[in-house]
Amino acid sequence: MTAEAAPVVAAPIPDRLDLLTRLSDRLNPILVREVQQAVKGRVFVLTVLGALFVNVIIALVVASNYKGGATGGRGAFDAGLATLAPLLLFIVPMQAYQSMQSELRGGMIEQLLMSELRPLRIVAGKLGAAMVQFVLYLSVLSPLLATSYLLRGVDLPTIAVCLSCALVFCVAATSFAIAAALQGMLPAMRPIAWLGMAFGLGSASLGMVGYIGSGQCLRDVGWLLRSSEFGMVTSAVLCGAIAGTALMALVAQAYLAHTFENRSTGFRVFLLLAPPLSFAWVYTFVQASHRDDVVPVATFLLSLLGIVFGIFMVSEQQKLSPRVRAHVPRNAALAACSSIFLPGRDRGMACWIAYFVLLAGLALVLWPATGRGFLNMPQSFARVSTLTLAYAAIYLTLGKWLRGRLPETVVFNHGARFLMPLLVVVGCLLPLLFDVLVIGGVDNWHFGHLLNPFWTIDRAVRDSGAAIRGLVWTLGGGCLLVQLPAMVRGLLEVTAAAAARRAQAATVAPASAVEG
Repeated sequence: MTAEAAPVVAAPIPDRLDLLTRLSDRLNPILVREVQQAVKGRVFVLTVLGALFVNVIIALVVASNYKGGATGGRGAFDAGLATLAPLLLFIVPMQAYQSMQSELRGGMIEQLLMSELRPLRIVAGKLGAAMVQFVLYLSVLSPLLATSYLLRGVDLPTIAVCLSCALVFCVAATSFAIAAALQGMLPAMRPIAWLGMAFGLGSASLGMVGYIGSGQCLRDVGWLLRSSEFGMVTSAVLCGAIAGTALMALVAQAYLAHTFENRSTGFRVFLLLAPPLSFAWVYTFVQASHRDDVVPVATFLLSLLGIVFGIFMVSEQQKLSPRVRAHVPRNAALAACSSIFLPGRDRGMACWIAYFVLLAGLALVLWPATGRGFLNMPQSFARVSTLTLAYAAIYLTLGKWLRGRLPETVVFNHGARFLMPLLVVVGCLLPLLFDVLVIGGVDNWHFGHLLNPFWTIDRAVRDSGAAIRGLVWTLGGGCLLVQLPAMVRGLLEVTAAAAARRAQAATVAPASAVEG
């Protein structure tokens, strides 16, 4: 008889290693992979070595020229921060850009989308990897920044504000780079996106280096820390960066999502949240003496934001995709309320109108009571705003009609978005060419220039332009009235999809009971 083999017992895994393994499994896999690739890459190693070399050179120069006083510390901090700026505003975003581009060219992005990873999680992993690089680059230069504090001339609040702004700008630039990289899904846009990113990030980096190196950055931060406007400025920078990052993440998510996925709801929620959050910021951080100027400017900028979003909303495909139709809420009331958030250009026009109703209501309730405003005359501001809104309604209606004449594919969505600004250019240039070729010169405004919003608004805001104002308002209101049947049709499509889901659920439930 042969002896039985003793069972092999696996060596126990140390508790610490087991904990680290479980934690790494819970992390974003894109984050783990991006960090591993970045650390192993040549660019990261060369960048770190270059930063260390510059770090040593700056330390030697500061030590050789140090004669006491506060200038040595300020000079060391300026040099260290100027070295950090291109790393955070150019190197880190461009690495994220190149990483996303390589995945698009290699077909890796399709494999990721076939996994359980959602598009937003892929984008979050890319941003998380950029933040890890931020910490690594900051740790390389941290000895120099700490030395600048010990040499006097720079206090801890100044260092904290500068590094916080560096983090915010790095996140915003990286999110912009990721969104720009996904433009490469359209082959014709790849060289344009690359040139735009390289030029934009390079210009921003050089400008920031010059701003910091001149010493103006520390002077401005010192003034800001002593000023009563510290909360307003810092919150504006932070909120603007958060909003921009969220918008770029939505853009990247939309490009990564399948054609039949719902790519509109996130943008429409973002748009409708912008007015209440903006006014909440104004009445939280802006002093009462400054609201007379800030509220009109914020209202006008929010109006422009709504117009830009409107171009995208009214150029979508008309009908719900099968994927979106299958996820419409079953409840009839909930489906009707969510209609403006669902894809489709008819529902996009309804969302656009709801946005401006919300903006107008908030502006009327929260408008400063003193009466001073952006244009020094509230009546002129009201005329400019309403005329701009009327022209937006006119051109969006024309663009929506033009989109309806094009094939119902995603490619023609982009084509319609390009043609809508072109309609404004044509509406401005054709009457001018007519005046030059037929009349012999451009002398005065006439009704042939009615589609020129810039010249017409300039004439209509005057007291003598009552007839022009009335005509433009009538045309804008008429365009909105023309859209009512289409908006009702978009609502009925959503309620019909909800009714179909309810009927399907009622059919499936008895069948399941019989099988049970």
